Amino acid sequence: MSVLKQQTPRVIAPTPARSTMSAQALLLILDRTQTLYAQLIVAVRARRDAIKCADFNRFSQLGMSEARIVAEISELDIARLAQARALATRLALPPEATLAQISPRLNPEEQARLDLVRNELRILIDQTKSESSVVRQAAERLSAHMAGILQTVHSALAHANVYSRGGRIAVGANVISSLDIRS
Repeated sequence: MSVLKQQTPRVIAPTPARSTMSAQALLLILDRTQTLYAQLIVAVRARRDAIKCADFNRFSQLGMSEARIVAEISELDIARLAQARALATRLALPPEATLAQISPRLNPEEQARLDLVRNELRILIDQTKSESSVVRQAAERLSAHMAGILQTVHSALAHANVYSRGGRIAVGANVISSLDIRS
């Protein structure tokens, strides 16, 4: 008669080398993200200046540049999430652990570096949100202003001044007119 031994699952303790490599990879991702957010702030400020000058071509070009930066930030965010989950698992934390929860489990040098980068990145993200909100509001106001100017010009040239249900001047047949913009 043989006696079956119950095996207890082996718990693999995180090795310092494995968690250090993951922490360094995570820090590289966060450093690159920080650099991109700094570039994004510069681009947002340039767009604000383009709005001030009503330089729509430059505004559009800067928008495409911003979109590329945001796309790269998005890719890095996915990589950051995967790296943080892997590191959390290696450190015997739940995979959903935050960077603040991961940080105390790292060696003191990595912990200090992670906390510093995390705080700096949070400041950059908040600054980006604030500045892009200002640009968005300015663009909306400029757009509304331009729409009002177009409506005024159209009403001056339409002669009929007929309004649609929405309160806008209804587009009718083209009327040949002139408008004295010098006076």
